[in-house]
Amino acid sequence: MNIPKQRIKISLAMVMPALVSLSILMTMSIMFYIQYKNEKRSLYNNTMSLNLSSAQKMAVTIEALFSGMRQSLRASANNPAIEASAASDQKELQVIFDLMLQSSPYFNSVFWADQAGTIRVVSPVGNNLNQARLKTEGTTEALLERKFYISAPYRTPAGRWIVLASEPIFDSSGKYHGMIAGTIYLEENNILHRIFGSGAGNEKESYSYIVDSGGRLLYHLDKSRVGEDVSSNVVVKRLMGGESGMQRVVNTHGDDYLAGYASVTMNGWGIVMQTSVSSILADVNRNLEDQLRSMLFPIVLMLLIAAYTAARIAAPFTRLYKLTKSVAAGQTVPSEEFRPHWNREADQLNQIMRAAAESLVKQTLSLQQEAITDPLTGLSNRRELERCLDSWEALKDPYAVLMLDIDHFKSVNDTYGHQTGDQVLKLVAAVMSDCVPEGAVCSRFGGEEFVILLRKHSMDEAYRLAERIRNAILNSKTPYSLTLTVSIGVSMYPEHGRSREDVFQAADMALYRAKGEGRNRTIAGVISA
Repeated sequence: MNIPKQRIKISLAMVMPALVSLSILMTMSIMFYIQYKNEKRSLYNNTMSLNLSSAQKMAVTIEALFSGMRQSLRASANNPAIEASAASDQKELQVIFDLMLQSSPYFNSVFWADQAGTIRVVSPVGNNLNQARLKTEGTTEALLERKFYISAPYRTPAGRWIVLASEPIFDSSGKYHGMIAGTIYLEENNILHRIFGSGAGNEKESYSYIVDSGGRLLYHLDKSRVGEDVSSNVVVKRLMGGESGMQRVVNTHGDDYLAGYASVTMNGWGIVMQTSVSSILADVNRNLEDQLRSMLFPIVLMLLIAAYTAARIAAPFTRLYKLTKSVAAGQTVPSEEFRPHWNREADQLNQIMRAAAESLVKQTLSLQQEAITDPLTGLSNRRELERCLDSWEALKDPYAVLMLDIDHFKSVNDTYGHQTGDQVLKLVAAVMSDCVPEGAVCSRFGGEEFVILLRKHSMDEAYRLAERIRNAILNSKTPYSLTLTVSIGVSMYPEHGRSREDVFQAADMALYRAKGEGRNRTIAGVISA
């Protein structure tokens, strides 16, 4: 006789708590997963953007450094005292060159070589190069160039890695008398270390390095790596092609970094600022662990309440399960869907689930707002600025760009501290927001730099608004009674370019003109013919 098999019966009081518990756990898991991905992506993008901004500023500093080198060498090459002492007074020449080295912050040594390559005088005298003949590739090429010259890094017979900068010497009749040159000892304390080494960082977190046009290290945290060929690095390859940008990269030692890089137009050098991915992930994981610990007790409590209520009555939980499943799928569930129930326990759980759904919606909205807002000033961030530009350009709408930079902001931080600096940033942001018309986009572009976008405004209107903002900031009440001024550059789309890059470059150039002409002024970009 066949005895029919009985199916296993599961109590509804067990099934419902299991389903509700699973739904809650799924909702929380999805929420944390989304939050983790968004936070990681946001940190990656922000870190690379900051590194790019830092690299670009360092590139500008390098350009200024080269300009200063050239001015220093040119002034020395045109010094009539050198020509007067050249024929007879070696001691006087030595004094002149010693003074030149002491007064110049750029070089580790300076020397004068005549047109035949014989060194006439060198400082410091400890180099023992007097009357020596120049034989290295860099010095020979510098003599032949007969113009301002910066060499690629090369190793001297003494084993030093150096970079040489030179300026030719011509007398009043135009006759060539050789060159005055300065050298930078790359493996020793030099101008690059003094400029970039103050906040050098470390390889486990963030650091910067400089390469020449051939992909050879000129500056690095580890001085022993100076002169190393790193041209196989993907970022260095881009720099060798004259590019600037940001990307995630694995360096020559196999370490994962988020890099921002910028090329130096004058001689093809490249600046790389990079942050270790592991340090970013450590911060994200630490935040996630803290949130999990803080939410562990409420989650456990919620599950216990769900299990107890489901054991008493199953019907309302079927509805709650379906609603929770919708929330877990990312759908927005109206609060009205969590209807009250006559059963007290079921009604309490219903309220808890409604609160959880509302909290998830609020948190999602908060994350969306944070994604487009600068946390310090409350202004739009660069992501929101780019979104507005995409929209306007798609509609072919003209717009004005006001690029604003706080004058001498570094001295505020250095003198009064970063908290006062933050107050100044907030003050400037508040003045901008009060002055701009409705529909304008105010954005913190990075550091102490701000951008205002004005849709369908003429250059005259944009200029007047810029002046109003500049004067309002000048007359604002500031911490410690600081005199706060800004410089502003103005450009127009499409008058200054058919791409946003060209328009922003025009505003940036106008801003630098405002800085160069004394600051605390507004300069409108010049439309090229």
